[in-house]
Order: sequence, then structure tokens, then C-alpha cells
Amino acid sequence: MHIRFAHPDDADAFVELGRRYHQITRFSAFDYNAEKVRRSLTELIAHKGGKYCFFVAEDAQGTPVGGLIGCIESHVFSDQLVASVIHYDVLPERRMSGAAVRLLTAFRKWAENRGAVELCAGVNSGVQTARTDRFLRKLGFSPTGGNYVLRLATGGATPFGQSTLAACPKSTQ
Repeated sequence: MHIRFAHPDDADAFVELGRRYHQITRFSAFDYNAEKVRRSLTELIAHKGGKYCFFVAEDAQGTPVGGLIGCIESHVFSDQLVASVIHYDVLPERRMSGAAVRLLTAFRKWAENRGAVELCAGVNSGVQTARTDRFLRKLGFSPTGGNYVLRLATGGATPFGQSTLAACPKSTQ
């Protein structure tokens, strides 16, 4: 398993990997816009050395089997840098290959080289959350909260309470 920075040729492969990931997660309830994914990945790859990174895990044949997109920035209350995982996934059939650990290790080194004092990872796919929790804890991560989702009425769900929603200010735009 080899880890490297993404290059422009990776965009198409990750559009398809993204489609596959999209189909097996809670995000399958959302439309998948392959062209938007392609544009986003192409822009991300083009901004080398900035606040974003995109690592690719590839097998012995050079085929991408996973990736990690991360960023580094400061909190609004501090100048210290924090690295955050934006997206991280390895193909289900390759998750025991070492790719997941190697991707996080590369991201950690990238963050440390830029002076980050903390690495943050959230889990919001809705897939194997307990297993992912065990994996991250084993690597030294500590839980600090949770991810919560409320599907809005415009997305086809029933509102959770009209009185609560009525208390929210309406946008003037």
C-alpha cells in the first residue's frame, strides 16, 4: 500500500469512488452530482501547499483504494492551528489492508509539519460507526461529542416541533 498526494489524473477515479461511497452511506438520500465532485476535486488538487491536502492510498498496481481530504486552520478564538479531516474513506473490500492507518498517518505528519496542535476527525456517514469509533480510539483519538442530523421538512421529513421552529427567525434574504 502506497500513500501519496493526489494529482490531477486522480479526479476521475475519485468521482467513481465517491459515487460508490455515496451509495453505501446515509448520504445516498442526497443527489450525487458527479460534475460538482470532479470540479471540487480538481480545484482541491490544484491548490498544493495551501490549507488543504488530499492523500491517496493506492494498491501495488497503482489503483486508488482510498483517500483522505483534510484541512488546517485556526479556531475563531485562537491562533493555534488545528487539522481536520474533511473526507476519509477506503473501499470496503480494502479496509483491512492498512490503507486507513497509512492515510491517517500521512495526514498527521502533514498537520504536524504545519504546526497543528490537534487533529480532529468526525464520523457522519452512518456506516459502521461503532467500528470506526474503536479504530479511532485505538489510534489515540478521544471522543469529544457527537454528530447529529435533523432532516428538514424541505427534504421530505416531518418537522420535530412547530413551536420550536416558530421560535427561529426567518431569513430576510
